[in-house]
This record gives sequence, structure tokens and C-alpha cells, in this order.
Amino acid sequence: MTNPIKVAVIGAGMMGKNHLRTYKSLPEFELVGVYDIFHEAAQNAAAMFGIKAFASLEEAASCVDAVSVVTTSVTHAEVGEFFLQRGIHCLIEKPLAATEAECKRLIAAAKDNNAVLLVGHIEQFNPAVEQLHKILADNSQICALSANRMSAASGRITDVDVAMDLMIHDAEVILSLVKSPVVNVSAAAVRNAKSPSGKDYITALVEFANGATASMTASRITSSRVRTLSVTTNDNYIDMDYIAQSVAVCSQGRMHNVAADTLSENMRYGLKGSAEYLFVPQTQPLAAELSHFGACLRGQATPRISGEQALEALKLIWQVQHCLSARTTAAAAAE
Repeated sequence: MTNPIKVAVIGAGMMGKNHLRTYKSLPEFELVGVYDIFHEAAQNAAAMFGIKAFASLEEAASCVDAVSVVTTSVTHAEVGEFFLQRGIHCLIEKPLAATEAECKRLIAAAKDNNAVLLVGHIEQFNPAVEQLHKILADNSQICALSANRMSAASGRITDVDVAMDLMIHDAEVILSLVKSPVVNVSAAAVRNAKSPSGKDYITALVEFANGATASMTASRITSSRVRTLSVTTNDNYIDMDYIAQSVAVCSQGRMHNVAADTLSENMRYGLKGSAEYLFVPQTQPLAAELSHFGACLRGQATPRISGEQALEALKLIWQVQHCLSARTTAAAAAE
């Protein structure tokens, strides 16, 4: 493709408008229109961005090379398959689909029709995560990871629990860093007045075949917005903040050539430490993600988050949910 890529956004909610706004700012794309099952929402978004409000998916498909699918999670498979079967490239927001069978159908449709499928795990385009991948590319052994993704209640997502809404971001990033099969998963949930169902505050512990472990906590009942990931390796400790887009690397080792009697008593344990705060260029992850989508369509890149990778993240979240269901069933049986 040498001409601007004709693109539409399917879904005119908050995230859909973010896609519309960002596509409008990228010169490699020609934003053609928007579709939503609620036509008034599509018309309002179209007026906002000076584009067409499509009356149907068929009309959208006749006008574009690619789409962003930003609809409710349970419709991703139906909408994505509609476009992929017509050879139209798709960026599908996470989660890829609601079931493993649906994910596999989307993956197969993309392959069978030579269409690009990129899954919208946007944290992979956070510059702090990109820097973290570079730091760990030297084969540093990852020993343990700890992710915290917490915020207050929001009406933005209501059709899935906090594991599928928030924890899935960290699950996908952690899997991409560890690169080892999951061998065990355990999980627990908070049940209180704020979250009587236990679906709004979840902690999971994941064990990998290579010996690494990861703890993940996600909350929609915490009165502070937290997005952090820490990594303990055989050489150092890395502290990353998704929101601040910052990375700090802390290391510690024995002090050499220092006579013990020259040190004060509280310094005689013989360790030294250092903290390096890395320069991370600040970027807008959604703009980076959509630009990467464009590069994939032009044959200049391969999807950073493939359908297969997105499915692996979903499998981990489904294991977390299964653990919680089993705990609930066991507790009910004990009463």
C-alpha cells in the first residue's frame, strides 16, 4: 500500500472515539467512517470527526482496507470474522474473543484470507514496556514478577470481571517476558460491601515451567490509580510504572577492597547498591499501536500481538477465573 490506508472504526463508545481521534491524526490513514449498532452514536461520532456514519457492516466493508473493532467483548468474534473473511485487516481490541473456539476462528479467518490480525493489547506499545523488553533481552533470568493494576469503580466496562478487564493487560505482558509455559495458577478474590461478588478485586499467583513466578493483583474498588510491574532477575530488580512511563533498575553486590574496620558498624554487612533511572521517551501508546498496525498492512512489520499470543493471555485469565469459581463452589459446599 502506497496510498493512505482507508480505515473505519466499528464501535462509537469511549474507546472507539479514542481510535477515531488517533486515526485522524495519523497521515498514513484515511479515516473513512464509523459504525455502531446504535446509529445515533455513530452519527454523533461521525459529526465530531467529519466522517461518514455507516448504516451497516456491509457498507463499511465496501469502503475500507482495514478496521478497528472496538465493540463489546462478546461481539468481537462475529464482527471480526465478518471483516477478516472479506480480506479486510483487523485491529481487534482486547480481549480477542469470548471463547477459545471464537479466537481460533478469528485466527483461521485471518490466515485463510491473507488479512492482518492485530490484537489491541496496548501496554505492549507503552514505551516503558518496550524499554523493559530491551533490558531483559540479554537473557537475564527472570525469577519473579509482581503486577498491580488498581483503580476505583468505573462504568466503562460492565460485561466482564476485573480479571478480564484489567488483569489481562499484565497477563499478556508477563507471558511475553517470561516465555515459558504456565504450570500452576491459584487465585483469591475480595468479597466485601464494595465487591460482594468478588469480581472486582482479584489476586492471582502464576508458576512457570522455568521456575519463575508472577503475582498479579487487579482491582476496581481501590481509591487510587496504580499501574506497576516489578521484575526480580538473577542480576537486579526492575521497577516499572505504566502511567509515569518510567523504569528504574536497582542492583546490589558485595563491596570489595574495603577494610571492615574502616566502616561504621551499621555498614559492615558489606553490600553496595545502585539505582539507575532510565530515560524513557514519552509517547502516546494508542498512536504507536495504530502506526504499528499501518506498518503491518504495508508489510513493514509483523503484528506485535498476534491472535495466538492474545489467546495465550486469555487462557491464563480463564484459569484464574476457574480457580475462583472452584473456591466459591467449595465454600458453598462447606456451608
